[in-house]
Amino acid sequence: MPSIYAIPLAILLKYANIDITTTPLWSTLEYIKNGLVPMALLTLGVQLSKTKFDFKDINVNIAVFTRLILGPILAIVLIHAFGFFGVIAQTVLISCSVPTAVNTALIAVECDNNANFASQEVMVSTIFSCITLTSCIYLARVLFPV
Repeated sequence: MPSIYAIPLAILLKYANIDITTTPLWSTLEYIKNGLVPMALLTLGVQLSKTKFDFKDINVNIAVFTRLILGPILAIVLIHAFGFFGVIAQTVLISCSVPTAVNTALIAVECDNNANFASQEVMVSTIFSCITLTSCIYLARVLFPV
């Protein structure tokens, strides 16, 4: 998990006013950054090819329901509780309605912790998010006009 090491290092470099964009190391870091998304999707694809999908798996369905339905409902409650409005409220609602991230499956594969479940959740939530995410975007524009 490189982020465990990268975040403290970034904070240290920030407070020490060290600009690494001028060092030869920067171009290497740019190549790594540009390769992250393709490698993540490739890894997810390999994991999905090994996964036997069961769309009747109650645990996957509960996880997807929680992520795509209860997440936005909770977001609306918190938006009203904290008094957010306008673009901030729209951003919070929309970001709480996105599907499960690919990182979930990658971390599950890396840690050897229920990778099939995580892969199924990513795929099923992504499939259903075409309906729920567009609905939440519309709802955000109606409930919190700019």
